[in-house]
Amino acid sequence: MNPHGQHGQAAPSADHQWDVFISYAREDYIQAKDLQDALLECVTAAGTTPRVYLDVSRTGTPVGADWQIYLEEALRGSRHFVALYSKRYFEKDVCQWELHEALKLPLTESGGFIPLLMEPAAAEKVPYVANRINWIPMTRPRWIDEVRGALRLRTSSARPVLRFEAPPADAVVGHTLPPLRVTGSAPQGTPVGAAGGTVTLSAQPPDAGLTGTLTVPFTGGTAVFEDLAFGSAAGEVRLDATAPGCEPATTAPFRVRAPERQPDLAGSGRPTLAARGRPVFFPDGQALAVLDGHTLTVHTAAHRTAGTADLRERPRLWAHGHTCLAVADWSGRVLLAAPDGEIRVWDVPAPEGARFNVPGALSFDGDVLYVGTWAGAVWSLSLGETPPHRVAAHPAGVQVLAADGGRLLVGGLDGTLTDIGEGRRAEERSLEAVLLSLTRVRDFALVVGEHRVHRWDLTGGQLLQVAQPVAPITGVLPGEELTAIVDAEGHGVSFDAELAVRVGFHTVPGVRPVGSARHGRLLVLEHPDGSHALVRDGRTTHLSPHPLAVSPDGRRVAASDGRRLLIVPPEELGDAAEAKGRA
Repeated sequence: MNPHGQHGQAAPSADHQWDVFISYAREDYIQAKDLQDALLECVTAAGTTPRVYLDVSRTGTPVGADWQIYLEEALRGSRHFVALYSKRYFEKDVCQWELHEALKLPLTESGGFIPLLMEPAAAEKVPYVANRINWIPMTRPRWIDEVRGALRLRTSSARPVLRFEAPPADAVVGHTLPPLRVTGSAPQGTPVGAAGGTVTLSAQPPDAGLTGTLTVPFTGGTAVFEDLAFGSAAGEVRLDATAPGCEPATTAPFRVRAPERQPDLAGSGRPTLAARGRPVFFPDGQALAVLDGHTLTVHTAAHRTAGTADLRERPRLWAHGHTCLAVADWSGRVLLAAPDGEIRVWDVPAPEGARFNVPGALSFDGDVLYVGTWAGAVWSLSLGETPPHRVAAHPAGVQVLAADGGRLLVGGLDGTLTDIGEGRRAEERSLEAVLLSLTRVRDFALVVGEHRVHRWDLTGGQLLQVAQPVAPITGVLPGEELTAIVDAEGHGVSFDAELAVRVGFHTVPGVRPVGSARHGRLLVLEHPDGSHALVRDGRTTHLSPHPLAVSPDGRRVAASDGRRLLIVPPEELGDAAEAKGRA
């Protein structure tokens, strides 16, 4: 994660790394982008595409210390400064800062300071220090020609050409395409792709439902699209690539196939369970629990039905221990199950005067389960005859919880994370109102919040907080090595304890992660319609209308066909299996 990466362009480090710096108010972004596109259709005196700096994420707030230097370097590295004068421009602190910083540079003497008057009323707002510099009214006919002349640009008689390096030959609905590369070259054969230049993809026909990141920047003359997928089958599809100032490119037609039916592996020697519902592997990766409606059934490693128990409401929380797993429902009923079929059923006591007690979080310490409630109680529960024990009371309630060696980390409903050791509060950190998950990774507490990710060093006490790389968050799946998060648009990432993004992916809006293996590189996602997807290394490789589960070691997948569960290696599902079947 990069908390300073909101600009979408690399900060310049050498003089005149930019030909043009566009300064504008956030409300005038459309006009600023139109100007950038028009300039990118020109060429410099050397015949190259101009390098145009356009900060794409104006907030209108005062500049912060961590990106003020960024803008200072961009200003110093620009040959020309173009300011879009509007009434809004002179009301923004960041615009005024850029304007005054530009006036300090030798641009005014070299003719590199070029104001554009967007509306006559803005002339009254121009400050005295800049009033002596003539502007170009955008109400004047052919004003863009005046801008080109002032910037020493000319229209290009022969535009750069885009090209697909290796267009897709075949695609499957919902499956992520291999990375698609689009290159650009000038008539002289030199690569194009000015800093800030982008390539946009579209599909014909549009109802093929192309999804993913459809606009990406040029890097070294190449734009790479890594998360493309199609939502509908089509007999003939073409992809179009466009970029400002470039001749577009179109692929040859290719087919988008509907997913092939899941192979019937019942007669192949693979294990088959006569069970319907949602499968969940035990930590050993052999035994399975299957939740069908409100009934949980344990199937042992030998594939025998060993025990059943019932929830009262729909499940709210799942957790894995050393050998056991647990599920809690919205009423406060908790099922603690072992892989041999032993199940303990316990109803969390409700506070006085309440009908039920909503569990806020579950956490295992070995095979001892800790249950934290919105009401603020933290209980310990284990298999056998030992009665549940109330180990802590947290007045702020419990949103998230982690237990380790008698030490509790509790995230309250007030957004405060508290370190509780042996029943006493040791230390607190104020995080944010909504906390979505908490994981203990070595000596760190890793907390995913609604807006930020927090890493608390439990030894040194240092708290590191960075902005979410995707938002708003709709699903979180914490793991020992990588934590996966997904936003409302279907963008997702898996990141490690150092908060570095290891895997990025894009799928349909509204999905949530429900299973993880291979350190977060093998994921199971549940779609809003109840279907499930298998995602390997950021690519969707298998879709099923029924539930899927992956074992913690990633060697086995429990795939439902609606009547039974098939236990197969993940390699026998998805792209590899389909390719083998077509061979």
